[in-house]
Amino acid sequence: MSLKITQEPMEDRQLAVTIEVPQERIDQELRKAARKLGRTYRIPGFRKGKAPYHIIVQNVGLPALYQEFIDDLGQEVYKQAVEDKAFEPYAMAALNDIDVDPVRYKLVVPLEPEVDLGDYRSLRIEEEEIEIDDEEIDEQLEEYQEEYSTWEDADRPSQYGDLMVIDVYSVLDEPLEGDEETVVLDETDWEITPDEEDPMDPPGFDEALLGLKVGDKKEISLSWPEDGESIYAGKSALFKIEVKQVKLYNEIEIDDELAQMIGPDFETVEDLRESVRETLYEEEKRLAEDEYLEEVMARLRDGATLVYPPVVIEDQLDMMINEFEQMLQRAGIGSIESYFEATDQDLDAFRESQRESATEAAERNLIISEIINAEGLVATEEEIVERVREIIGDDGSEEDEQSEQVKNMFETFVDGPGRPMIESQVLNNKAIDRILAIARGEEVPDPAPVADTSDAEDAEVTDESANEATSDREDEDADATSTEDLSIETASDGSDNINA
Repeated sequence: MSLKITQEPMEDRQLAVTIEVPQERIDQELRKAARKLGRTYRIPGFRKGKAPYHIIVQNVGLPALYQEFIDDLGQEVYKQAVEDKAFEPYAMAALNDIDVDPVRYKLVVPLEPEVDLGDYRSLRIEEEEIEIDDEEIDEQLEEYQEEYSTWEDADRPSQYGDLMVIDVYSVLDEPLEGDEETVVLDETDWEITPDEEDPMDPPGFDEALLGLKVGDKKEISLSWPEDGESIYAGKSALFKIEVKQVKLYNEIEIDDELAQMIGPDFETVEDLRESVRETLYEEEKRLAEDEYLEEVMARLRDGATLVYPPVVIEDQLDMMINEFEQMLQRAGIGSIESYFEATDQDLDAFRESQRESATEAAERNLIISEIINAEGLVATEEEIVERVREIIGDDGSEEDEQSEQVKNMFETFVDGPGRPMIESQVLNNKAIDRILAIARGEEVPDPAPVADTSDAEDAEVTDESANEATSDREDEDADATSTEDLSIETASDGSDNINA
């Protein structure tokens, strides 16, 4: 019994599909449902399972019979339509409605995104030169200087810039209203550095700490200015100070000795300067490459035409929410629901706040996927093995001390269920390398012919975090035939939305 399938294109790569089931098949399903209910319910005048069809209908009603099979039948006919190539879903279809008499399932089917990269091979973007000036190097050397300089006990009276440890107790000469005694300071082992340029309140306190040695005690009366911002403005207080420690800063020179202290590879300060220059260059290079890639991808997006179903963004949002929840769990915070409850946030609002980022990530992945197709890129066995060894920290040796866990992980990624993820990562990296080579004007090979295999056509490429969070699109297309989302809508009164 063939299905009657009608299709109507919608915007954003979606298809409105109506699947009408022949009445002959519906009659068969109705009678099967009646036999099942007849064996379950006692119908007056008949033994269980012996009541005729029309009597069962009179007692339970047609809606109850439809309820028995309508959902399962929807999944069966959808699977049949996909297997018959009536349409090719990109992801799970959504059930909009079910009509009865005749039975029609109305679906919205997402279709494969369409990506036109335009003349991407003519893209050229100049990279900025990386320059490390002497000032950046000097700043790093000064940080080393500060790190290796020390505080030492002073054998002289205290000066500005010394580190002092003091006990201080201070009360106002005239207590505030309602106080018997107004305590301003009551500190024990208080670390303070007298500062001539930026002294503490009240004026004169830093100066009062000068010329003191360990064990010295001092009392001094100080006042706050009338026009000051302190709560004690215009008032005076007695300060009792006892010195516990006085340390002076022994600043090391930026010289060969400092270089040798930092590492055995440095004999002179010039060796250290060159190492700092190289380190800063590598850091700037990484940042510049990241910025360059972002600019290249932005220009590719500007020159491309992308048309895709809304599920592309929704899937990306699902991945981002899932990654966020995993991060919360690793941090020991718990579920995402408990996090939002504790922080008085809303999950739906948070999801919407991520939509722009999800759109950028999804469109980037679509562009990379199309680059792979357009350039005919493939992941070789050697590249897959190399990537796996990078992940598991295997140097490829055959020594006995290689752990069983490492061996199992290697097999899982190379020949097991983890292989599609590794292939996606390899292809993702190769596509990015090809894009950058094109943008830099480097000589690149002509696009290779795309192999006519389902694996190559269906391989989905995402960034590493997306690869770890999702299965490849080929599996998703296969799963789409299960139509788990083809559930019957439930009306507000709790009954199923079926009218016989």
